Amino acid sequence: FFVICTNILGGCYGSTGPSSPDPRTGRPYATSFPAITVGDMIRAQFNLLSSLGIEKTYANVGSSLGGMQSLLSAALFPDRVGRMISISAAGRSHPMSIATRYVQRRALMEDPDWRGGRYADHGVRPLKGMKLAREIGTISYRSGPEWEERFGRRRVSPGPLTFGPDFQIESYLDHQGTKLSQEYDANSLLYISKAMDMFDMSLPPPPDNNETDDEIEARYQRGLARVKCPTMILGVQSDILFPCWQQSEVATILQKNNTPVTYFELNAKYGHDTFLIDAQTVGAAVKGHLEASFYLHP
Repeated sequence: FFVICTNILGGCYGSTGPSSPDPRTGRPYATSFPAITVGDMIRAQFNLLSSLGIEKTYANVGSSLGGMQSLLSAALFPDRVGRMISISAAGRSHPMSIATRYVQRRALMEDPDWRGGRYADHGVRPLKGMKLAREIGTISYRSGPEWEERFGRRRVSPGPLTFGPDFQIESYLDHQGTKLSQEYDANSLLYISKAMDMFDMSLPPPPDNNETDDEIEARYQRGLARVKCPTMILGVQSDILFPCWQQSEVATILQKNNTPVTYFELNAKYGHDTFLIDAQTVGAAVKGHLEASFYLHP
């Protein structure tokens, strides 16, 4: 296969995002960058495919936010997606994941160096806020069983207690926070995390807060019904950020609409990050779907 992996719209590793220069001013867009959606990311990716002369992909594969993208790509461009794989994702964000990302954004924006998003104009970066945001996120990416086995209650070293990272788990979070804060743009984190919060496959999009539960569910099922290509949905039982009931829900709705769908639920201990760690198990499932033969009813 020829694999194309794009930097998403709003990111900071190539595609236009908040850190890109605004041609009107020559300065970074910062928070004047427009709000973006997962749909915007998908349309940008298909514009790229068109510019490369690619009319149809053999498969769209993604995990987490990428899994949201692969799911939506099959709905928005059904004639251009051959098959689809969505790993540890969902058809809409649920309140717990929205709450987690909200607290991450608040931690970042409370850093005085965020400067209302204009930190680049002042020659500073909100490193403390970014670090704390990443530490909060990391708690949702992994699982208690793994950390119990990996860290337990072991301390970094003997000696008097401090308010710093005394336990190994604290040291791990400290390291993860420091690492990302030095590698990623703070405003990109804000924009992309908000796009994840707003993601909803429902058709039409949510109009207001006055709908009944049945009306909300009907719109959601109608939106997912647009996915017609052979699909694999994979979830992880220890995932607390995208609980496996969300993947099961998507698979069940697709099955009711006669979409060819395979559902895997892994009993892995690594939480949401399983797709990054257990490459052998996840990779075998992906390989199987890519190599499978499907008969599609006319």
